Amino acid sequence: MLNHFSRGFGFACREAAFQLDRIGCIFQGTNTHKERVTSWRRVNPFGGRTPYVNHDCFVAPNANVIGAAHLGSKVGVFYQTVIRADSRDVSIAANTTIQDRCVVRCSPGSSCTIGSHVTIEPGCTITGASIADDVFVGAGSVVMDGARIESQSIVAPGSVVQKFMVIPSGELWAGVPCEKVRDLTEEEITSLRSSALHGVGLSEAHKDTTEKSFTDSEEERIVMENWASLESKRTPIRAPYGQFDAGPVGSGTHMNIPGQIMTGQGTRVI
Repeated sequence: MLNHFSRGFGFACREAAFQLDRIGCIFQGTNTHKERVTSWRRVNPFGGRTPYVNHDCFVAPNANVIGAAHLGSKVGVFYQTVIRADSRDVSIAANTTIQDRCVVRCSPGSSCTIGSHVTIEPGCTITGASIADDVFVGAGSVVMDGARIESQSIVAPGSVVQKFMVIPSGELWAGVPCEKVRDLTEEEITSLRSSALHGVGLSEAHKDTTEKSFTDSEEERIVMENWASLESKRTPIRAPYGQFDAGPVGSGTHMNIPGQIMTGQGTRVI
């Protein structure tokens, strides 16, 4: 009975606070109260174990990290992806990106381990497998329980890596089930690290964007619209030594080429 009352009282307090925030925003003239808040919780404990997510990771607003999962530095977990470690551990090392709509999970008999600088493209399913450093797994691939992918290798899009299969280092594998196609070139091996670092940069950009408040996003949108309006009013000026741009209206003095200064009143030679 007491527990039921506590839950009801807690709900009433939260609802009252939401309404007060809405009223305050109206008086301030802001739109924060229009932000749609969902009950989606990105990091979820399970079975008494809580995920460890490094502070600089990106976990998308509609992604889930569940149970005994460990995410290293600058790991990116993109939209609608699920990292599920309910029966055993899932470990993902630094600078790895798990892109949209992926499932990474343990199996009852195997933990799942993914190394550093790994790129997992959208729509992949990784179950109880071991993936070493500098690996590329193409979109829509399936890596089954007990499989092992060694470092500096590529799994082509749409491939199926069967149970307990081993993909050696430095090779390209493809097909259903996948098989060796050829050895990788030096250029392809180098590109694996570049691909991973590109994914890290993208993760950081999404992290910055999704962590902004609704008000900050609105203010940024207004600034960009105003800038676009000023850009549309830019007036080119023909000066004795070439074509010059006065810049947005009211933007002041601009240096264009050596020997000339642009001002709001025109061009003068120095």
